[in-house]
Amino acid sequence: MVADIMARLVEYLGDEQLNLGLVTEQDKKKLLVTDARGRTTRLAPDKVLFTHQADSVDALAQRLEALTGEVDVRLLWETLLAEEQASARGEEPHPECGPSAQRKPRALESPELARLYFDEDDDAHASAVFRALLAERLLFRRKGKAFEPRSAEDLERLQQQRTTEQRTAEELQELAQALRRQQPDQALCQRIERHLRHGGDRQLASAMEQVFKNPEREAFGLLLRGGHLSASVDLEVLQANLQAAHPDPVLEYAASLEPLLAATSLPSFFSIDDPDTREVDDALSVSREGGLVRVDVDIADVSALVQTGDPVDREAHRRATTVYLPTGRYLMLPERLGCDLLSLQAEQARPAMRTTAWVDAEGRIERYQISQTSITVQKRLDYDTADRLLAEGGDQTADALRLLSQAAALLLARRRAGGALSFQQREFKIQVTDDGATISVKPIAVGSPSRALVAEMMILANSLAARFAQEQQIPIIYRVQAPPSEKPPDVEPGDPAAFAKLRGLLQPAALSLNPARHSGLGLEAYTQASSPLRRYTDLVIQRQIHAGLAGEPAPYAADELFKVLGTAEATEREIKRLESTVTARWALEYVSRLEDRRSLSAWVLDAVPGGYKVELCCCGAVGLLLDSASREPGELVTVDVKTVRPRQGALRMAPAG
Repeated sequence: MVADIMARLVEYLGDEQLNLGLVTEQDKKKLLVTDARGRTTRLAPDKVLFTHQADSVDALAQRLEALTGEVDVRLLWETLLAEEQASARGEEPHPECGPSAQRKPRALESPELARLYFDEDDDAHASAVFRALLAERLLFRRKGKAFEPRSAEDLERLQQQRTTEQRTAEELQELAQALRRQQPDQALCQRIERHLRHGGDRQLASAMEQVFKNPEREAFGLLLRGGHLSASVDLEVLQANLQAAHPDPVLEYAASLEPLLAATSLPSFFSIDDPDTREVDDALSVSREGGLVRVDVDIADVSALVQTGDPVDREAHRRATTVYLPTGRYLMLPERLGCDLLSLQAEQARPAMRTTAWVDAEGRIERYQISQTSITVQKRLDYDTADRLLAEGGDQTADALRLLSQAAALLLARRRAGGALSFQQREFKIQVTDDGATISVKPIAVGSPSRALVAEMMILANSLAARFAQEQQIPIIYRVQAPPSEKPPDVEPGDPAAFAKLRGLLQPAALSLNPARHSGLGLEAYTQASSPLRRYTDLVIQRQIHAGLAGEPAPYAADELFKVLGTAEATEREIKRLESTVTARWALEYVSRLEDRRSLSAWVLDAVPGGYKVELCCCGAVGLLLDSASREPGELVTVDVKTVRPRQGALRMAPAG
């Protein structure tokens, strides 16, 4: 076919089709070929498939088109398969093949196929067959210059594949059209929700990308507008696949559990929590013993009931933490355990890990003891009640609170002397009704003495857990923190600008198998084990301490600790980001519903391009103050809200007036 390179017209393969061109120049290495559109190509001689003599390109093209139209590809395919089968019947089967084995059809070049079909094998007829088979890709597969007929089995598989691909393409277009109509039916709404929760629906994802600029957010908007989801649902909650209900096997297992309590339980004076707290992790007692103050910190003993690897434990590990959102909470443990059998409810005997410390007048811990026990909390207090009792006095509970507060102050002073930082951030408790119709915002009291004493008691229990593990050589994960890069400023309670600056100076806390200083707390060793109902990492540490107390091998070796806690902490960090994002969104929603959005007070946080980043005092919403005046971080300003788009996270303000 390539021997006569002097021919005026040649065919060559390009872009999976035969191209026809006129040879205008040639040398020993290349041909210069011009096609019917006037495009010029330099072509190596071995790339030429067919050569022709004709008066013009158009005349040859018409002849080749007519010949190609004569080729019945299916007839050619059937003929070749019949010949192969007949040939196979006349041969001895290969020793490794069974009696019914069929030989694979061989690949033939176009002159052989033209001779079989036309009884002609010149370049024109060979080109016609080549063109026909190149256009029909179902019955033959091309292998270079040759074509191989597919077996009947291969053909059936390929047809099924093409049918599936066609059906998939049609479904994709139907999905895209349904999304464009902005009114998906119930089945499609459920499919969108499943995809937002779990991902993995490639077909739907492709349709969403075709239709939407921001696929997931706009698809979520469809579910809201169509009433498939309540107005109180957040996209981030769906994407995190948070589920209020635990799986049925977990609930069934939890229903079978009952705590093993000691015959008698020790009294614990009180718990102090928010009024709506149901997972009560801790309770406190205090008394005088000689010249020392005895403090008892009782922590719910989850390890007494939830065993490593059981169904409840596996689900708790997956969830990592209880999630608190303005729209609701998602418990780490099933309600029966986290809010009942293991929660330190008043007047109910419960298993507990008790840390007892004897504190002297200088805030030194003379001695301590950790024990596994059963306790009964005598009274439940909320923070407001505890603060009132601390201020007014009047009964034994108030006296105990004051003594506990004094011990907490001594412990804090000693930690501060060791370099501890102490600050309180402004926080708001935002709650949203199920239908999203009502939003309530309550500032958490800055400088609450009862919150301060509870925080100090938890630090005490955690630091002593770390000390016990160190002394008993129990493998645990310690929390360590390097000192700040420069001396931190004094922070007034509730000053968000100073808090932001301080946070920027602090080194991130790290995990370590070896005890080391936690500079932010002013302690030589620290861990976390005080919230096992709500944090899986705390439960893991509690199990290690529990085993040490019982003289048993620790359930987790050091390398297992890093693996388990690393996974749980990664999930916990994602949850914290989720909580922050969702809370910020509902703070903006609260602003959007204010009847009068003028003359609102705000703290200046920092200078940013175009103005200042500020925080509204009424709810903690953060946005941009468009202002060219000179402002200082921490300054209190009065602003008017100009625009607020909660789901886009946008808040724009201007100076009031």
